[in-house]
Amino acid sequence: MMKRYKAVSGPKSINVAKGDTQAAFNLFADIINNEASAGWTYHSMETITVTEKPGCFQQAVPINYYMLIFERDE
Repeated sequence: MMKRYKAVSGPKSINVAKGDTQAAFNLFADIINNEASAGWTYHSMETITVTEKPGCFQQAVPINYYMLIFERDE
């Protein structure tokens, strides 16, 4: 049986109240639970660095993104 994979972008920037790091974890849990309800199984989280072409006279700035990887049988 073949596996199919799906990459879902995690939150790019998370702001929480002081001492409420659980709120940040809950954002990821919500994404995982949402995908699970559609039949996807959480596989891993990967970080990718993307550098967009800058405009005139601007320097390229690399930005890290978090991708949650899911899998399911085809």
